Amino acid sequence: MMKKSITLLALLFAVSLVSFYFINDSKVFAATETFSADGQISSLVLGMPPSTHTVNMSSVDKFILSGYWNLVTDKGKITNFTSDFYTGSVNGANNHTHQLTNLRVDGDGDKPVQLGEDGSFQISGLTDVKTNGKNAWKDVPTTISISKGRTISINLADSGTQRHFMGQPIYGIVKELESLQ
Repeated sequence: MMKKSITLLALLFAVSLVSFYFINDSKVFAATETFSADGQISSLVLGMPPSTHTVNMSSVDKFILSGYWNLVTDKGKITNFTSDFYTGSVNGANNHTHQLTNLRVDGDGDKPVQLGEDGSFQISGLTDVKTNGKNAWKDVPTTISISKGRTISINLADSGTQRHFMGQPIYGIVKELESLQ
C-alpha cells in the first residue's frame, strides 16, 4: 500500500511539473525597435451595437473572422502590416474577405515603435480596409495591440467602417514574434 502511495505521489508530482511548465511558458524579450510578428486571426463578432448590455446568445447574429496577419518593423518604423481574413455569418450567408493594408502610424514621427521586454506593444494609425480585394474604407483609425507576445487585438474605428465590425475588436494569436536585431 505504501509503495502504491509513493508511486502515485511521484506521478502526481511529475504531472504537476509538466503542467507548470506549459502553463507558465512565459517568454522574455529584449526591448527592440526591429522585429517581425505574425499569426492568425480567430475572432467572433456579435451583430449588436457596442452599447448593448445584455446578449441573448441564441438569437444574436454571429460573424466568424478567420485568417492571418503580419507585421514588420525596422528601427522603430512600421515597414509592413497586412491582414487578410475571411468573414462570414455562422449561417453561411454573405461570406466575404477583408484585407487590412497601408498602415500609417499616428502621432510623433520621432517616437519609434518598440516591442517591450514582455513582448507587448501598441500602435495607433490609419489603415485602408478592402472587401473582397476592392477598396472599401480608406484612412480608418486603427489601434493594434500585442499582449505579452501571445495575442493581438486590432481595433478599427466604428465610424471609419460604417459600423461593419460592430465596434468590436478583431482578435487573434501571435504565432511568431522575432527580434531582427
